[in-house]
Amino acid sequence: MKFLCTLLSILSLWFSTSVFATNISDQTEPSENVVKLLYRDFGWEITNDDSSKTILVDQSASVLKRYFTPKLAGLTIKDRTYVTRTKEVGHIDFVLLCGSQDPDGIRNIKINQKAGKNIVEVTYDQNSEKNVMNINFNIVKTGGGWRISDVHYKSKRSKAFPDTGVDFSLLNSLSQPY
Repeated sequence: MKFLCTLLSILSLWFSTSVFATNISDQTEPSENVVKLLYRDFGWEITNDDSSKTILVDQSASVLKRYFTPKLAGLTIKDRTYVTRTKEVGHIDFVLLCGSQDPDGIRNIKINQKAGKNIVEVTYDQNSEKNVMNINFNIVKTGGGWRISDVHYKSKRSKAFPDTGVDFSLLNSLSQPY
């Protein structure tokens, strides 16, 4: 009986310590990691390294929810379903990681957390032009960790984007009727 009580005490202590350690690690995880992981896992779409892989917007719901909130993941799937069903162009007709249909020549991608805000900023150079695009990822803390809740794209006048009309929110675009 004494052995059983000791064993239960040890297991209880181990369990509470591991739960506490897990909660501490969740709280200290840098919020920009979700964006860095997204670029690590799907950056090949920008460099066109492997056309045999499934692109980000065609991933399963479980994969999309690793990076995006359920709402944004669901709207992405809804857009893909519309494209499949109608054979028309949906709201997403560009590479999400760069905001462009033509990612050739993209270099020097920078990912930075904006101080004091839940925004991760991504900029890149394209065809030797500096900071061609500014992408702001709005991130929120969820039960599963940090997730992207919206993406804002703003281009500057350049050879890559001759019109400075690109200045929009992914969430707003996906929420529009077809």
